[in-house]
Amino acid sequence: MAWQLWRQDDNGNRFLVGEFASKTIAESRLADLTRSHHKQTYWIDEIADSAEICSEAGAR
Repeated sequence: MAWQLWRQDDNGNRFLVGEFASKTIAESRLADLTRSHHKQTYWIDEIADSAEICSEAGAR
């Protein structure tokens, strides 16, 4: 699995901040970003690795 960190600004626009190999690293980056005085909405999504997607497609 891989993890994506997303941000939503005050206007509702969503931006991919980064993609991380581990949830721990993604959470650490999220913690860094939320220390700022200007608050944005951040969240982490779990995504399948491309290798897993390929192997799942081949299994069908």
